[in-house]
Amino acid sequence: MIQRIYRGLLWLGVIAVAAMIFGLSAQDGTASTSVSTVIVQAVIEVVDPDYGLRTMQEQQDVFGFVEKLVRKAAHFTEYAALGFFIRLLVGSYGLGWRTRVSWLIGTLYACTDELHQLFIAQRAAMWQDVLLDSAGVLAGIVVAYTCTVLAQRWQDWKKRKSEG
Repeated sequence: MIQRIYRGLLWLGVIAVAAMIFGLSAQDGTASTSVSTVIVQAVIEVVDPDYGLRTMQEQQDVFGFVEKLVRKAAHFTEYAALGFFIRLLVGSYGLGWRTRVSWLIGTLYACTDELHQLFIAQRAAMWQDVLLDSAGVLAGIVVAYTCTVLAQRWQDWKKRKSEG
C-alpha cells in the first residue's frame, strides 16, 4: 500500500514538472520575456545595488548577462527536478539501467519541448538548450540516486542499531 502511494506521488511529481515545463514553453516570446524580466530585475537589485548609477550601455550589458544566466538556470533547474522525479519513479519499479532509462526519458522530453517551441510565436528551438536540459536531467538523477543511497544506509543503520 505504501509503495503504491509513493509511486503515485512520484507519478504526480513527474507529471506536474512536465506540465510546468510545457506551460512555460507554451508562452509566446513576449510573455516569456516579461516573466524573465521580473526575475532579472529582482536579481539585479540584490547583486548590483549600483545598477541605477551605471551608464545606459553598462545597464544593458548587465541586464543581458543576468537575463541569459536566469534563463539558462531556469532550464537547468526545471529539468533537474524532472530528472529527480523520473529517476525515483523508474527506481520504484525496480527496473534495470535506472540511470540510463531516466536520462533518456528526460532528454527525449527536452527534445520534444524544443520542437514544441517551434510552433510558438517568437520562440525558437535551440539544440544548446537540449544539451543544458539534458545536463539538468542528469544532475537531478544524481541527486535522486544520492538520496536513495543515503536513505538505504539510514535504514541499514537503524536496523543494525535495533538488533545490536
